[in-house]
Amino acid sequence: VERIMEDAINGMLKGLDPYTVYYPEDDIEDVRLLQTGEYGGIGCSIQRVGDQIFLSDIYSEGPASKAGLRVGDELLSIDEQSTDGLSVSDVSSLLRGTPGTTLELSVGRYSHDQPILLSLERENIQRKAVPYFGMREDGIAYIYLESFTERSAFEVQQALNTLMKEEPKGLVLDLRGNGGGLLMEAVKIISFFSLSSDTLVTTKGRNGAISEVYFRTGRAMAPKLPLAVLIDNYSASASEIVAGALQDLDRAVIIGEPSFGKGLVQQIHPLSYGAQLKVTIAKYYIPSGRCIQKINYDRDESGNKTEKESLKIFYTASGRPVYDGDGIYPDTALTAEFYPEVISALNSQGLDLLFAARNSLEEETQPVDYELSDEDWSAFTAFHAEQDFSYESVSERQLEKLQESANDLDYLQSEDLEPLLAQVRARRNNVMTDERAAIKEYLEDFLVARHLGESKGLERSAHRDPIIALGAAVLLDPQASAQLLQPTSH
Repeated sequence: VERIMEDAINGMLKGLDPYTVYYPEDDIEDVRLLQTGEYGGIGCSIQRVGDQIFLSDIYSEGPASKAGLRVGDELLSIDEQSTDGLSVSDVSSLLRGTPGTTLELSVGRYSHDQPILLSLERENIQRKAVPYFGMREDGIAYIYLESFTERSAFEVQQALNTLMKEEPKGLVLDLRGNGGGLLMEAVKIISFFSLSSDTLVTTKGRNGAISEVYFRTGRAMAPKLPLAVLIDNYSASASEIVAGALQDLDRAVIIGEPSFGKGLVQQIHPLSYGAQLKVTIAKYYIPSGRCIQKINYDRDESGNKTEKESLKIFYTASGRPVYDGDGIYPDTALTAEFYPEVISALNSQGLDLLFAARNSLEEETQPVDYELSDEDWSAFTAFHAEQDFSYESVSERQLEKLQESANDLDYLQSEDLEPLLAQVRARRNNVMTDERAAIKEYLEDFLVARHLGESKGLERSAHRDPIIALGAAVLLDPQASAQLLQPTSH
């Protein structure tokens, strides 16, 4: 009956927008994680590889770490329930629970012939909103903000307190991959960097009436510090509020990719039987007056979807043109370099994780300087050769698709493409040699993040990521920063 009711509710919500979500009582831990960054569990992430479930990340100081679990360990059973046939979601539900309760794990490890039996006590796991901050060698400070939960502004404040003592020449605030969260945390974070008395955020309901108005709050901690904000296609919601407001106020240079484009506000309402409903109630508007919502979910009085209006032009505080309805467009557009296809294939098939299970790093390993040795590379190529690894490149798929329709085209037969297809496949078979540098770099980053922890992985990125380096370079060149923020005549 519960499943029928849940399906019926989800069916009704499907016609609204993808951000209006029903949470049954069993999923309330997911709501708590979204709002607070906390949940009851053992402190690990899991990944399916084939039909098996492996530990893909271990959080420092959590029960999993204290019990000696390792990245790459296979979860065989939880409280005597086999993980065979279970989804990642099913296994996550078994691992999570009320802090203080215990669970029994049976774990397989690469170096052990027999399963390892462990008893763990669940704890309250607190995910850090700021898993890393630090100083670069060029004097630029760096903060990586992962989420907007109840502690986000507090953790940014703590990071700024520490970094400002180092008298930084500027700050790179990294919001890449940050899907957003609590609106008020975004307002607090904007306030750390601005003395503006202008409206920072306004929310408006379906009838267009103003619901809430947000101004600067608290003490500005770094109102004059040169600031660059990094965004990408996954920066959404509260991330876009921060980046967009700082852009509208001409307070920061925005660098990276166009953002996701989510300008909707949700509230969570309690329901009967312990369930909750997260429902969209308004749109938000940043200082210039623009709303950055990309996809239109509006409906008229009859319930029919309305057409999206054409993009409108707005202006920043100094007169630079910006646009609504399409996310935040960076002042300097820069797309991160993509790894070769083979790396995506290695990752999707879990070979990076299985290799990590066989190759651990010493705790004293320096994350920034770590490099895969020739011996380790030989071990990886040998491991790769042992696996039943295969993938089809985009070039092959496109040529095969062309082959299917070749006989219907003038002057072209499917066999005409065979020599070219053979060449592409031959090059793919040499990929371990041709793409050695890229694969090696990826494995180095992967092993550092998995074995030394997320914080060490981010420390490595802070010093080696070319986009972070560009942000630092812009801040160190006042003329470049001023030019990017220069108003245009209109």
